[in-house]
Order: sequence, then structure tokens, then C-alpha cells
Amino acid sequence: MSGITEFIKRINRACDSLIKRPAVNKEQLWRVPTPQQKCPPASGGDAGPRTAVQVIDVSGSMGTSDYTPTRLDGAIRAAIDYVKARREQSANDRIAIVAFHTVAEVVLPLTPATDTEAIIKAIRSLRASGGTDIAEGLKATVEILGCEPQSNRQRHVILLSDGQGGKPLRMARKLKDEYGATIDVVGIGGSPGAVNEALLRKVATTDSDGFCHYRFIRDSKTLSEHYRQLATGLIWRGKKSD
Repeated sequence: MSGITEFIKRINRACDSLIKRPAVNKEQLWRVPTPQQKCPPASGGDAGPRTAVQVIDVSGSMGTSDYTPTRLDGAIRAAIDYVKARREQSANDRIAIVAFHTVAEVVLPLTPATDTEAIIKAIRSLRASGGTDIAEGLKATVEILGCEPQSNRQRHVILLSDGQGGKPLRMARKLKDEYGATIDVVGIGGSPGAVNEALLRKVATTDSDGFCHYRFIRDSKTLSEHYRQLATGLIWRGKKSD
């Protein structure tokens, strides 16, 4: 009898142990640990399709020779560098060229980036003359984007000027608010005093963190580098807006 009693006690102890064991959470059995989420890089390539409009000042002062051989030649080289870089980034881009002095001209309507030869030919045809009215250049840009069918393309406007003139803020707001365009503005010349920097910063897009897409550039090499950076999505950040 003592052996049977001892056997029964061992069974009871085993049962008690099972009852006290914590219940297994089924979710814990099947949950797969998720990898730690990585923050996106601060800057990087941009391969999505764009509608890009290059708005280039061709006023008489763009013939000045401080950007060897002239400011306009420096702007032309930079504009071509942008086109070539975007062609490598996204063959689905469309690019237009607007030239302005006291009036604006659509030198090239929206053209597939794959037609690089036609775009470069249009850029190289630019000649310097006349005064400066920045608003005219942006008005022509509004007309270009207004004729574009709805799409998921990013809209990118690059405005370059070596002077000041006109009242461009209304057109700039229209491009940003109604067409969702990002406006990068470049001032060139002998010194920042040659352009109305306060006005150009207002024309440029200002990010939510307070940085605006405006930059003053003093030489052709830096100008071309800046345009290549804009083409590949490495956005240069200037001073905070007022």
C-alpha cells in the first residue's frame, strides 16, 4: 500500500506543476520580430518622373564676362548639365525652356527628356538682350504647366537671374499653391547685391523646416555642380526665410 500511496503522490505533484505553469501566449509563438526601422537618408537620388521648366534670364547683363566667357554661357552649361543628369535619372521626364528679359519666350515647350538633342539645341540658342522682368518668366511657366494633363509627375521650376525687376510673387504663389511646383531660384553675378535676394527668397520654395531653395552662386563651376545636384535630388539648403 505504501508504494501505491507514494505513486499517487508523485502523480498529484506533477499535475500541480502543470497547473501552476504560466499559460503560453499564442501571439508570442507566432510573432516574428520586426527589423528596426531605418530613417531615410538625409539626401539621395531622385528617379521619379518630373515636369521640369528651366526659366533663364537672358537680359543684356547676362553678357557680362565675369562667368567666363559670359554669365549666359555659364547658365547654358549648367542648364545642359541638368538635362543630361535628368536623362540618366528618369527617361520619362519632360523638360521645357523659358527665356525672359522684359518679355518672356517659350523657347521649347514640354519635350520628352529622351529628345536630349532638341532640348540642348534650344538652350544653346539663347542670346542676351533687353532688361529684366522675372514675373514674365514665371507667367510663361504657369501657362506651360496649365496646359499639361493631370499626372503624378513632380513639377520642378528652376529660375536663374542676374538682376531684378518685375513683380513675380503672384505667379510664384500660383506655381506653388495651384500646381504643386518646387521652385529653385539661383542668383548669379559679381555679388549678391546685384539681385534682390529678399524677393528671390520669397519666390523660391520654402520647406516646412524654414529653409528656402535659393542660392547665390559666383562662378560657372559651382553653378553647374548645383544644377547637377538639383537634377539628382541632392537639394542644397540655403538660409532660413524671414
